[in-house]
Amino acid sequence: MAKLAYTVSQAGLEVPALIGVDGQMTTALVAAGRPVPPPVMVRALLDSGSSVTAIAPWVFQRLNLSSRGRASTLTAAGQVGTNLFHVSLTILPLGQLIGPTFTLPAVWASELSVVLPDADVLIGLNVLLECKLLLDGPARAFFLEF
Repeated sequence: MAKLAYTVSQAGLEVPALIGVDGQMTTALVAAGRPVPPPVMVRALLDSGSSVTAIAPWVFQRLNLSSRGRASTLTAAGQVGTNLFHVSLTILPLGQLIGPTFTLPAVWASELSVVLPDADVLIGLNVLLECKLLLDGPARAFFLEF
């Protein structure tokens, strides 16, 4: 089992991540001889209070992705309509681009309805349920095992 280790930041459970087009779209683009947009490096926070991962609109724009539908989500401000997208998500090791990575080739994500000061992505339960999250509060450390 691979393990990634992080320190709790002032923003919270912060991890470096890459958002890209999903695996199926990548395969289709390659088969058609078309370029695959490079994944986008983002600042992400783990958010066990979110059932679905939420991503800032600028990331979808950079990847030239279109919405796959709409859904309603409950936020602290109340019920909000949001666009849904299908993406790939990779959580990277802290401070390096080599080493084990936690990658999901196909993840449903909603569009963030507000700009967050410390993050571009809230990684929700749809991703967190695919790994083991260990939090050591007194040591201000957390770990992802997969």
